[in-house]
Amino acid sequence: MGSAYDSKDVVGFIRSRRRIPIINVNKRKDREHSPLDPAKQERYKIRTTVERANAHLKDKLISRSIYVKGYKKVSFVLMTSVICLAALKYLQLFI
Repeated sequence: MGSAYDSKDVVGFIRSRRRIPIINVNKRKDREHSPLDPAKQERYKIRTTVERANAHLKDKLISRSIYVKGYKKVSFVLMTSVICLAALKYLQLFI
């Protein structure tokens, strides 16, 4: 599935929504690809950082089921997980 992100249909859909696609081109044998320009490379780096953080939250810090009702309680559980992730990354950086 990841190899089709750079297809013309996906890029066309993103452009039809007046957005700029920042998609790393899949290296195929039959096609030459041009690297991303520096501005898109920086945006791509930021996007992958956010995706890794979301994956870490989902896989390790947020349980599969939240057994509380109300948006305030659910928001508390989620924000606590975000604070834990920030603390883990802070400790990894300095230890």
